[in-house]
Amino acid sequence: MTASVVHIASVPTDASQHPAASPYDRRLNGPLGIGRFGLYEVALPAGAATVPHDHRADGDEDAYVVVRGSGRLVVDGVETELSAGDAAGVPPEHERWFRAGPDGCTLIAVCA
Repeated sequence: MTASVVHIASVPTDASQHPAASPYDRRLNGPLGIGRFGLYEVALPAGAATVPHDHRADGDEDAYVVVRGSGRLVVDGVETELSAGDAAGVPPEHERWFRAGPDGCTLIAVCA
């Protein structure tokens, strides 16, 4: 197999690809030919939020890496400020969602 390369901006946003997806998600799996985990770029405008969700049913863990801007990761109602260069992981049983700060926030999310 050869490497797959895609320019992220060429991947359309689509909230229908995952039950917890927001309209700001770009699911990169298909274009990259990856099937063992979910890989998303989430580009939230200022104040926008993702959908609160957990992974009790499927047992998946989420990892987030903020690559631009800042925001708040909310896990079981507890807010943690994150900014570019920060990473966070959340176990399956906890409800989580993300809200962008005043300058927006772009993060990479891995669900496995």
